[in-house]
Amino acid sequence: MPLPFLVLGAAAVVGGMGVVGGLAAKETMDEAKKLGEKGDRLIATAKSRCEREQEATSAAIEKLGSTKVHILSNNMSVFLDSFRKLKNVDFKHSVGLDELRDFMPQSDQLRKLEQASITALDLSKGYGGGLAGGGITALGAYGAVGMLGTASTGTAIGTLGGAAATNATLAWLGGGSLATGGLGIAGGTAVLGGLVAAPALLVGAYFLNNKADEAMSKAKTHYAKAEEFDAKCSKSCSLLAAIRERGEQITNLLFRMDGDFTFGIRDMKGIIGRRGTDWRSFAREEQEHIAAVAMTAKTLKLIMDTPLCREDGTLDPNSARVFSLPGVRG
Repeated sequence: MPLPFLVLGAAAVVGGMGVVGGLAAKETMDEAKKLGEKGDRLIATAKSRCEREQEATSAAIEKLGSTKVHILSNNMSVFLDSFRKLKNVDFKHSVGLDELRDFMPQSDQLRKLEQASITALDLSKGYGGGLAGGGITALGAYGAVGMLGTASTGTAIGTLGGAAATNATLAWLGGGSLATGGLGIAGGTAVLGGLVAAPALLVGAYFLNNKADEAMSKAKTHYAKAEEFDAKCSKSCSLLAAIRERGEQITNLLFRMDGDFTFGIRDMKGIIGRRGTDWRSFAREEQEHIAAVAMTAKTLKLIMDTPLCREDGTLDPNSARVFSLPGVRG
């Protein structure tokens, strides 16, 4: 075979190999692009799912906090106003004597409860005009945090307003401000939000300027991160759902007990109106009624003081104990 034909034949083979290689590279690039887009969709879906659960959980916690503020600033305030006027109170003939021993009109528990009621009243007055949403959320998540917790500056969270209150509460939930060695606002946001950082989406333009093998490697790494993110989001959603469900249960419990409390207080005020404030002037059944109302007040206090969440942001298992407290009915 003449030399020119050999050269042409070799060139054709090489050219054919180039075409085949080019097609293979294009297929690899297309597969890499599809895998990258699949990872992006997985990230977007997981993020959306977690954000919906986060919103629902935050709403449930805030509703619980608002319910506590409502009870403390309304029925509890009315109860305390009447109960603290009583003189010579003696629960010795009452059911639940041991539970009420430290719940007398002039006891420390009553003074603390009265202060909580006053603070809750201040919160409720500002609720429609710049009330600290963070304080209400913290009150729902951590018992009396919104009223009794203290910001890093030493200012009571419940007395702050707007963004200042939210930031102070989130810093508290994160273990204090960064200046005091805590996680700061970001830590608190993570505790309440439960969300993990999402991987960056794989930009489509990346595939236009890279080699096929590099693109496939990048896409595989990206999809692995997307799967990891999806798994973390699923775990986070489960944690959030558990908190939300327990928060809703406690809110419903408080609502039912507050209804009973309303009627009990009404009858207690009627007794005081007829008999005066000296316990010794009350008939036995009247004493027992007031003792029952006091027991309801103490049980409500215990429920409102029980944390829904632990400091790491997970559900506090002790929150289930509120359903077995004295006076709690199913």
